Amino acid sequence: MTPPSGSGPAGFDPASVDETPFGAPLVPSLPLRMRDTEILTIVYRSADAAIAHLLPRQLEPTAALVLVHLYRMHDADWFGAYGESAVQIPVRHAASGTTGVYSPLLFVESDGAVAAGREIYGQPKKEGRIELGPVGDLLVGRLWRNGIDVVTATTPYKQRAASAEDLERHAAFRTNINLKAIPAVDGSGASVRELTARTLEDVVVHEVWRGPGTIELRPNAQAPVHLLPVIEVVEAFHWRADFTLAYGSVLETIA
Repeated sequence: MTPPSGSGPAGFDPASVDETPFGAPLVPSLPLRMRDTEILTIVYRSADAAIAHLLPRQLEPTAALVLVHLYRMHDADWFGAYGESAVQIPVRHAASGTTGVYSPLLFVESDGAVAAGREIYGQPKKEGRIELGPVGDLLVGRLWRNGIDVVTATTPYKQRAASAEDLERHAAFRTNINLKAIPAVDGSGASVRELTARTLEDVVVHEVWRGPGTIELRPNAQAPVHLLPVIEVVEAFHWRADFTLAYGSVLETIA
C-alpha cells in the first residue's frame, strides 16, 4: 500500500473494511483453493465419556471414534505452504440434522490460517508445528507444541491402494462443525457464541492408501490431545487432495 500524498489527514471509511490491518489483511476473503494437500489420517476408538466431555451438548456423537489428520498444505491460496493438524469427532447436530465432525482441537503453522479459521469459522486453532514424510518404508507424522511432540502417527508407506469411499466411511469429515466464541471487549462474556458448519467444496482426491496405523498422544496442557485416549486404532489413510474453502453457515446461536 502506497501512503497517500497531500497536506491534510484523509482517513479511510471503516465501513468499507472487513479485515485488518488495513491494506494488508491477515484474513483473506473466501473461497480459497488448496492444491496438492497431503494428509495422514488416523482413525481410532476412544472412550465415550472422554468424547462426551469435549462436545457441546447440542451435538451428539455418531461413533466412539476420533480422527486425527496431519496435513502438509503444499500450495494454498494466500497462505503458501504450511502444516496443520486437526482432531475431529464424528457428530450430528440434531436441531438442523447436520452430520459432520466437530473439532475440539486444531493446530496450524500459518498465522493467517490460524486467524482465518478462528475469525471466520470459529475453529479452535492454535500454533503448532507439523512434520509429515516417509522414513524408509514408514510414513511418519508428528505434531509439536511447546517443543513436545504431542502426536506421533505412523502407517506403512503406500502398500495398499484404497478409494475416497474407503476414506470417508468412518465419518462425514468434509463438513466441519465448530463452536465459535468471540470474547466481548468489555470482558462481559462472549459477544458471539454460535455453532457453525463449513463444508469443503470441489474436492478432488488424487490418491488414497490405507493400512494399519499407530498413534501416540503425549500430555501437554496447551495441546491436550491426551484427553481423547486411544483404545484401539481402526486404520490409517495416506491421501492427497485438492479442495476449496468456502464460507459456511450458522447452525445455532447460543444465548
